[in-house]
Amino acid sequence: MLSVGLKNTYHEDPQQLHINTEKNRNYFIPFSPEQDPFTQREQSNHFFLLNGQWRFRYYESVKDLEENFLEIQEYDEIPVPSNWQLHGYDVPQYTNIHYPIPYDPPFVPDQNPAGVYNREFTIDLSDELDRYINFEGVDSCFYLYINNHFVGYSQVSHMTSEFNITKYLVSGKNTLTVVVLKWCDGTYLEDQDKWRLSGIFRDVYILSRPRNKIENYRITSKLFDFNNKAEIAVDVNANTEVAVKLFDASGIYLGERILQDGETSVVFCVEHPCLWNAEYPYLYNVTLQTEQEIIGEKVGIREITIHNGAILLNGVAIKFKGVNRHDSDPVTGSVISREQMLVDLHLMKQHNINSIRTSHYPNSPIFLQLCDELGFYVMDEADIESHGAVEAAHTQDNNGDYSGIALLVAREDYEKAILDRVDLMITRDINRPCVLMWSLGNEAGYSKNMEKTAKYIKAYDSTRLVQYQSMHELEGGEKADASPATLDVVSVMYNSSEWMEKNFLKQEDEKRPLVLCEYCHSMGNGPGDLEDYWKVIYSSDRYSGGFIWEWCDHGIEIGKDSYGNAKYAYGGDFNEARHDGNFCIDGLIYPDRTPHTGLLEAKNVYRPIRIKPVYPAKGVFEFINTYDFAYLSDKLECTVEVTDLGRVILQEKLDIEVGAKSSKLITIPSLEGLTGKSVYARFIFTQKHDTPWSNKGYEIGFDQLCICKEEIVIEPSPLLTTTVDFAEDMRYIHISGEGFKYRFNKSVALFDRLCFNHTDLIEKPMEYNAFRAPTDNEWVKSQWEKFSFGNLTTKVYDISAKKLDSYILLSSKIALGGHSYHNTFNLNTETFIFNNGDIKMNYAVQVADKRPYLPRFGVRMFMSNRFDQVEYYGYGPHESYIDKHQASYKGVFSQPIADMHENYIKPQENSSHWGCDYVNISSDTAMVKFEAELPFSFNASEYTQEELSTKKHHYELEKSRYSVVCIDYKQSGIGSASCGPFLLDQYQFNEKDFKFEFRIKPTSKKLT
Repeated sequence: MLSVGLKNTYHEDPQQLHINTEKNRNYFIPFSPEQDPFTQREQSNHFFLLNGQWRFRYYESVKDLEENFLEIQEYDEIPVPSNWQLHGYDVPQYTNIHYPIPYDPPFVPDQNPAGVYNREFTIDLSDELDRYINFEGVDSCFYLYINNHFVGYSQVSHMTSEFNITKYLVSGKNTLTVVVLKWCDGTYLEDQDKWRLSGIFRDVYILSRPRNKIENYRITSKLFDFNNKAEIAVDVNANTEVAVKLFDASGIYLGERILQDGETSVVFCVEHPCLWNAEYPYLYNVTLQTEQEIIGEKVGIREITIHNGAILLNGVAIKFKGVNRHDSDPVTGSVISREQMLVDLHLMKQHNINSIRTSHYPNSPIFLQLCDELGFYVMDEADIESHGAVEAAHTQDNNGDYSGIALLVAREDYEKAILDRVDLMITRDINRPCVLMWSLGNEAGYSKNMEKTAKYIKAYDSTRLVQYQSMHELEGGEKADASPATLDVVSVMYNSSEWMEKNFLKQEDEKRPLVLCEYCHSMGNGPGDLEDYWKVIYSSDRYSGGFIWEWCDHGIEIGKDSYGNAKYAYGGDFNEARHDGNFCIDGLIYPDRTPHTGLLEAKNVYRPIRIKPVYPAKGVFEFINTYDFAYLSDKLECTVEVTDLGRVILQEKLDIEVGAKSSKLITIPSLEGLTGKSVYARFIFTQKHDTPWSNKGYEIGFDQLCICKEEIVIEPSPLLTTTVDFAEDMRYIHISGEGFKYRFNKSVALFDRLCFNHTDLIEKPMEYNAFRAPTDNEWVKSQWEKFSFGNLTTKVYDISAKKLDSYILLSSKIALGGHSYHNTFNLNTETFIFNNGDIKMNYAVQVADKRPYLPRFGVRMFMSNRFDQVEYYGYGPHESYIDKHQASYKGVFSQPIADMHENYIKPQENSSHWGCDYVNISSDTAMVKFEAELPFSFNASEYTQEELSTKKHHYELEKSRYSVVCIDYKQSGIGSASCGPFLLDQYQFNEKDFKFEFRIKPTSKKLT
């Protein structure tokens, strides 16, 4: 018997990866011959699920394990599957790059936490079948005991370990004990950007199998005669007779062959096959039957090739409209059930996502089966990342740069482990049609070990592509081959769209396709550059698309706030000694699967159709079908909705018969010659049929085009016959007219009181505003702080007041600046106060040199919180910015201010609206209208930007007692620079001279 934690341990020996495990095999669940093998596995008579409440003991160190630990009877309880850190043992730790332990491979600290799991189960062995126990995921390694006998050891957290336990079992009651260690030599290959959580986190089950059985099998397909014929080859490794049958998706019998007398393969010919792709995920059914069991496998006929630098599926160049996805849940951690998987996959389909990278480890085999059925292209990634080697290498000579990332994978003693992890993946998932690419892993660097592994994959499976991104190698070593003979695609992360456009296709020595394995980092308010990427991606078949980082915010739920909303923790919230803060809060959805506006942005950028104006005055538009396989009319219905100043003036259904990857000019007679003040046509695309993820009529995307728009001329509200007067003292200019009294503060050249019809419109002085609460993308925020953008001091050089016929004119020259430096802004202002109470504010602004781009520039007002309703004509209904507005459209929208806040887990700038012509802020008795001749941005919030800037968590936010309204000439874009390229030049607010004019129009009655 092995004495765990004392001697003879395997978890620090990379040559001893699996002790007494079965040979790697493809994933399948056997059923008894009379059963339907295509039902869920829990229905199988040969499947015994061991999930449930197990006994559990936690040790802070495996060294504390008693010599007689197998005989101890005192246990707590814990669910299996689960992560023990989420059940009161140890604490979660989030790190991105850094190893959570000293870098000392293959050794790990003696203070290595351990969990001892124990349960009893009853089994009847009278059928004389063998029993195999399967662990689909254990982090990080485990020792297995049955009835106090050592059975074996295994590691690789995110892969299946199978043991034949027949000889250890007795009919009746049996005892199962599993010792799980937090760290092992494999920990150095599992340094993924995620919460560090331990335990048995995937299903555990026993399979009953005959001795004469199918060991494994492989199913492949080939296409012939311009895809009009296909062959399905089934290669079987068995020691018994096997009947192989083929059926179509509806169960119609297509053929049968019995393998006997040493035969190992059968080929079925299919005429006019239905081919598998993400748009039409058609699956044939294959059964493999022996005397005592039957196995069902769903088969997709498809062929992946590269031609002229493009990735082809069934001969068609495809685009990966993808995301990266971790196993993550705010309550269950890395434990993900079938139902949780379906929630994610259905959401992805609803938002036009067709591809998934399993970052950065293989998912549950059930997940891949669901991807087959629903239609997703998968980049299946091995459980390999050693990003922390970068930091470790900084302490060694000559490895102080990023090439140090290869420090671990270049070691000879880790060659076996690297190959083992990849072999486990491809062997298990070899029959999944959804898997189009094998990935060697993520951010581990390149080496001869990685090269050998890539060439092993290509020799093992020529039907898929091999991908790897992390190409840095240690200096001084033998260079590894990264040519097309080894890696099929060029894979990059976070290269800019400008780099793609200007550099990639011009590389004479590179002809492979480009895949963005990570791009458009979606942390917080983002991404803001997604449409820019896809303008480039659609320009060439060699751009194969990409995978947004990432799908979900990895917050851990730690309770509820006073409103009953979940509170989410990120790195550092558990007092971890080493952590990477909120860098795990970087998804398109919140932890509870509520979409961010970033997911809505992705949905419309990934939409399967685009409209271009050709002759809009004559109603002629080009409809571009970006489906790779589907006719538009097979999938979608289209309605055109025409508005003038946001009011619907026309609505009709359109015929959209456009072939896959084709375009067509469509004339819409009703749009010819339309005129108006601000006419927009929105083409709305909805599902034509019910699907597993959404119903007929569900909106999958839209395009909006301007048909005509008159130049905006803002006139004052009807002037009164009464006069407007002013009085002046040392500090103020007092303006009064019929029904209003305003006060202009000379020290800041702005109003500090606006009283209209006995209602105070502002409760604090107005402010010039050049700051916003930094988003996670604002790498420039230290420069904003340096020049005090959030705390500007005003110097008034000159101010004057003049009375004219129907208005007062206030003129001033001022400067705005911060400590230590020359002033940043010089302003010449003109403020007109008309006799009806309207205000017109004109600013001519000069920005000093050697300043970073501006967050924004405008005016901030603190209105009474009785002004709690907003109506605007601009881009909505979602937050919109100059580079993030694809999910929004021009229209009239109204909302309570309380509903406008986007509650990012780490507070930051949110919920501004771009491209506005006017905005009304109203109470039950009054309204203030802001409008301008040029489109502007606005924000209305219960929170100040100071509150959003200083609080670390959403649940810490405190509402101000104001409705905070910002009227902005402009804001800089959002971008995705939290882990991506710097904000594109065209979205940076870099103007050095600009003018801003807008009007404030108060009324005493709310408009409807």
